[in-house]
Amino acid sequence: MFKKFSPGLIVLVLIIALMTLASSCGKKDDGTGKDSKPKSDLIKKDDKGEKADMKLAPKVGDKFRYKMSAKTVSTENSPATGNRDITSEQNMIYFYSQEVSEISSSGVITYKMKYDSIMIISKAASKDSSITQTYNSGVKDSVHSMPDFIQYNALIGEEFKLRVSPLGEIYDVYELEKIHDNIFKALGDTLSPQDKATIKESMGAEALKSIIQNQFQKFRGGDIYKDSSWTFSVETSLLVFPIKNILNYKVKEFQVKDGDVIAVIEANLGIDFISTEQKDKSGITVKINDSKTGGTGTILFNLTRGCIFKKETNTNIMVDMKMSARGQSAKSVQNLTTSLVVDML
Repeated sequence: MFKKFSPGLIVLVLIIALMTLASSCGKKDDGTGKDSKPKSDLIKKDDKGEKADMKLAPKVGDKFRYKMSAKTVSTENSPATGNRDITSEQNMIYFYSQEVSEISSSGVITYKMKYDSIMIISKAASKDSSITQTYNSGVKDSVHSMPDFIQYNALIGEEFKLRVSPLGEIYDVYELEKIHDNIFKALGDTLSPQDKATIKESMGAEALKSIIQNQFQKFRGGDIYKDSSWTFSVETSLLVFPIKNILNYKVKEFQVKDGDVIAVIEANLGIDFISTEQKDKSGITVKINDSKTGGTGTILFNLTRGCIFKKETNTNIMVDMKMSARGQSAKSVQNLTTSLVVDML
């Protein structure tokens, strides 16, 4: 009755829907306070109002720990579900750490990153039945051996690196050899060179980069005024449709919290369908009859330490589609809601 759970695919859906993720900074280490700047040095004023230069600005040796909770709830009603509502829910909880190992003269930051634990709770339910599956990297049970979870097992405790611009764009993710070796061993070390190449691509630098990028807030560069906004757009896909995500950020106010200066940023997500009619690989034509999309979020950016203090985002997507092939047609309605919370530990 139920579709096979696929955590990897859910992650990709999150990447599409949640493009306003940011990284959080850890609590201050002993002695950090001596490097803090007073508000007058961080917030500038002129005849246009208050402004600040917002960018990632940690220090070499800074160690951060994070918790990220990403929840996705999807409901589908189509011939594939017997024309009844089937609801799937997934909650992914990550605990991970980052350490700043190097900062270049141009401000590019090199992080050493490691996932400490991952928990995934997946549920599917219809009117008369339900099923739940739980993966916990800290509890060795039968779920660990399932193919969908091998990639997560391989990540736990293994250090790799990433390079991030001061404006929040990830340039590189590298030193993944140990993670790949863990996957090969879990699959019995009987893989062909072609199989290994496929795994490296699916769990490689670009795949991890797409996921981790969501943990970093992107800035436009230069001073940003209170009540001013900036926008990014990115083309991607939703179901079989090409779309453009339009990400708008606005500085609402500057606050002082525990001696640090915090910029409160409001985020809004808009989605434009580049095409509303597509043909999938099986030859079925899919056309959108109606859609409702959007998302909001709040980002607290620590100007004193140059990192995200807290982040919360929510998105809602509803797509009403008509599928047709060989003179026959059917209706499919899909709803997707996501919520994401990043907290410093």
